[in-house]
Amino acid sequence: MTTTASASTTTDVDDEHGSLIRSLSAVLPKAVGNLLATLVVLVTLVLGVWSLVATWTGNADDALPLFQVVIAGTVVSLNALYARRTFSYVITLIGAILWLWVSVTPFVPFFQVLLQAVTVTIMLAGVVFSLSAVQLSKKPRF
Repeated sequence: MTTTASASTTTDVDDEHGSLIRSLSAVLPKAVGNLLATLVVLVTLVLGVWSLVATWTGNADDALPLFQVVIAGTVVSLNALYARRTFSYVITLIGAILWLWVSVTPFVPFFQVLLQAVTVTIMLAGVVFSLSAVQLSKKPRF
């Protein structure tokens, strides 16, 4: 009777954490995780400086929008540094890239706002998934 209860408890725990979060919570080797997080932060800084210089020189149309780069870069960088032992920040990274792409692509204003809302939601959902995956990666797996 106790084995049945523990088996159902295990199933409940597995159902509580979806397969996406479980797959994102796989732990990377420390050196690889640190390298990937460092690369994400460096690319974010380069894009931010490029956007800032283009804005200051009056050539803002030649670069990504400064506001979006600062917000997306901050969210992705902090998320990558927090979750550097996992690659769970990939959804946040994809959401940020999509948000920057939507920001520079001309759409009808209604669709521009709608697509920006969707991409920001994807980015923030990525943060939530990442936080859950990091917590799950710290728990023992058996």
